[in-house]
Amino acid sequence: MKKWMMLGSAVGISSIVMVTTGFSALASTSGYEAYKSALKNTKTVQNVAVQAEAALQDNGAMLASAKGDFKVSLDSKTASGSADVLVGGTQQTLSFYKEENQTVLKSAASDVYFVKQENEKKHKTESKLNETEIPQQVETVIDALVGNLKDFVAIDTQADGSKEISIQLDNAQIPTVVNALAPIAIKEATKEEGGEMNDAAQANAMPFQDDFLKKAAPQLTQDIKIEHVSIKATVNTDNYLSHQEADLTVSGKDDAGTAHQVTLHLQANLSGYNRTTPETIDLTGKSVQTLKHDHQGKHDDNE
Repeated sequence: MKKWMMLGSAVGISSIVMVTTGFSALASTSGYEAYKSALKNTKTVQNVAVQAEAALQDNGAMLASAKGDFKVSLDSKTASGSADVLVGGTQQTLSFYKEENQTVLKSAASDVYFVKQENEKKHKTESKLNETEIPQQVETVIDALVGNLKDFVAIDTQADGSKEISIQLDNAQIPTVVNALAPIAIKEATKEEGGEMNDAAQANAMPFQDDFLKKAAPQLTQDIKIEHVSIKATVNTDNYLSHQEADLTVSGKDDAGTAHQVTLHLQANLSGYNRTTPETIDLTGKSVQTLKHDHQGKHDDNE
């Protein structure tokens, strides 16, 4: 799962969905163990192609959505891809190229290539997230959380040997510990961060935000609870996760007391295991804008 979480970094709150609900939802002995086995096996691949989608709705109205194709190589720490992103009625087509020490981003509406150098701290964090083994202590905690959910999981073995694993949980079926932690996680996921850039800085920064789902979501502060969780996974005959999707419905109120029912949909299709090569970009002669870590931009036209 960390493999395609890396790909879905653009959908900032996907980690909250998958960590707080996804793992603990697949709970029957057969379904849970089948999923965990496929997850561990998928984490061993060196490269993979991913088709990913995300959509965020509030009270039935679409707030933001994204659909993209990505190629990721974990062994070389490179990636490439493109995505169509819709936020607030405005659609953009974005491309990116990630190398070991930098990421290049470009909007189809501009000829400028934005280059962001990776700092050492972030590089170390990503390396840690991409470790192939799930720590035993974490696995033990997760195993304890899944306890009585075995009656809700469905696993269907297909004629070709692949497996369909799914579960749907309503509020009363979600473990107490998840329900208790969910409001804290959701508040963190939707709250605005300080240090907003001024207009001049924004004009020189990226024309899009990599955490656009978080920025589009309403800020829930009261009466927060998970209403529904639906998770589906397909395990192919090579014991790799070839498809995973999650739907999360959360209700709550903002500071003004306005009620919200927020629905997040995430899905990813994985293919090309160990035979995918990310594309590269030659910036020679292109208009390049370097992004500093304080989000101040500096223009640089390569000769």
